[in-house]
Amino acid sequence: MALKDIIPLRDKISLKPDFSGINSLFIIASLALIGVYLYGVFGFVQHGHHAFNTTRVHPWGFLVSAYEFFVALSMGTIAIAASAIFFDIKALKPIAKRALVFGLLALVAGFAVFLLEIGHPVTMVIYTALSGHPTSALFWLGVFYPLTMLFTAVTFIAYSMGKKAKLCSMLALIFANSSILTAGSIFGLLNNNPFTTGVFYPIEFLLSGILGGIFLFSIIAKFFIKEDSFKAGVLLLKEAAIAIASLLLIMYLIKFLTGVYGSVPGKVEVINTIFSSPSFWLFELLLGVAIPLVIAIWGSKEKIGMFCMASVLGLIGLMAARINVVEAAQVVPKQLMKTGEYQLAPSITHYAPSFTEWAIGLGAIGVFMLLMFLAEKILKLD
Repeated sequence: MALKDIIPLRDKISLKPDFSGINSLFIIASLALIGVYLYGVFGFVQHGHHAFNTTRVHPWGFLVSAYEFFVALSMGTIAIAASAIFFDIKALKPIAKRALVFGLLALVAGFAVFLLEIGHPVTMVIYTALSGHPTSALFWLGVFYPLTMLFTAVTFIAYSMGKKAKLCSMLALIFANSSILTAGSIFGLLNNNPFTTGVFYPIEFLLSGILGGIFLFSIIAKFFIKEDSFKAGVLLLKEAAIAIASLLLIMYLIKFLTGVYGSVPGKVEVINTIFSSPSFWLFELLLGVAIPLVIAIWGSKEKIGMFCMASVLGLIGLMAARINVVEAAQVVPKQLMKTGEYQLAPSITHYAPSFTEWAIGLGAIGVFMLLMFLAEKILKLD
């Protein structure tokens, strides 16, 4: 049995880059970002976690935010592609194979960031398997991620071979949604943090992840595929983006009101610090939600160019959203139980990523772009 009988490979595999049109910009940007990523990895190898600006008071940094960004992008893209196959959405099915693969590759790019953050990935896997606790959200992420990857890969192979792949796509959809909800639950279950605890972040992670998948889907259809048959899928997803973005705006408003109402300690400090910063109202709110929503509502009903440009801004907003939630969980430091004797009243923590953190987190975008290029050259995605 040949490898082509299992994996849908192209008849002629050529890794020669195509420098025509937008492809040249894509290749140059990916190579530059990979160089930045390798610089960050070299800094980490030299200095370990001392190359990061994280501290015991602020242990999560930009790398956690970048990892959460790729996870949201991955799960949202996989959920859309699996839904297209399972629910037989004809407008989305022409790009379903490509979306399944790119969703998997986004998760790989996220791991390229996360492995440098945790320091001992092999030890983590061993102890998760031997002593993982079922009440831990992180434990269930270790269960849902492999299952998502497995059934996404099986769905891609089965669908490429002309099979219906209904069962596999259903399982990929279930585990993708379970993964992103569980990732949000890591913040939502922080009962000692009045701002993050609750159902807001699990739901926000799910909605913004699917919205990120819509953005990536739209960009792929516009800039990498020159066929009008994909336009119907983008127009359909644009309608879904209107509903999701509108719901997110309402959720943000309610989150703000419940945070400032009564000046609740642990909530109002975060509101004043995070929600008043340009990272939130300019990048997360305006670029990530408001502009795509306005363009989706009042933009052209037949052309997709403007919405695809707004999708690029939307992905920047999604990255900002992940930075803000990680900051929100730590901006008010945790206190010891006997505060009066052992610890002064907490003040707002200030954190700025080091250049090594920026290099690894943003450079991973280049890793993702390189993986997409290789997938286009090796796999039969059309």
